Amino acid sequence: MNIGIDIDNTITNTLSILKKYCAIYNEKVVKRNLKMNEEGYASFNLYDWTEEENKDFCNKYLEEVVLKAEVKENAKEVIERLKKEGNTIFIISSRIKPMFKTPYETTEKYLKEKGIEYDNLLVGTIDKKQFCIEHKIDIMLEDEPHHIIPIAEMIPVIVFEENYNKQCNGKNIIKVRNWNEVYQFIEQMKNMK
Repeated sequence: MNIGIDIDNTITNTLSILKKYCAIYNEKVVKRNLKMNEEGYASFNLYDWTEEENKDFCNKYLEEVVLKAEVKENAKEVIERLKKEGNTIFIISSRIKPMFKTPYETTEKYLKEKGIEYDNLLVGTIDKKQFCIEHKIDIMLEDEPHHIIPIAEMIPVIVFEENYNKQCNGKNIIKVRNWNEVYQFIEQMKNMK
């Protein structure tokens, strides 16, 4: 099977460290007493910042944030197992310039340092549905609603349950709490083929 896997908040726990950095930036740079949007999941929707403020934050801190993010429990092991079992692993991320100075290099460095195995790495993918079509992805692991909904129109999407994606339900949307559940679902899928 061709398995597509997002990085932030799927392989990694990025949101908690992103919230810390955004809160500091909001307090020390923005200084408008803005409250954090608890349903937010990215720098552009955690606070009501201007586009310029968000770009400034991203240029200064986003690469540091993603490099500090911890790998979710069992993510490395499950991905390694899936690859050893003959699946093709596509790491698919929306990380893009100018929000990241070096999106590909930063991502590649992180995955190598953490020992995450994969066959193909694609960054800067704004239209993940189109990528899934072009590369014949059989199943996608994703956390962001604007990617989950369109991809689920055609293939199963495994979604790590978060407050910001709780509205994503329906056909082809499989909610999980951990990487062991990811593996179990993929095994069930293979057995049904």
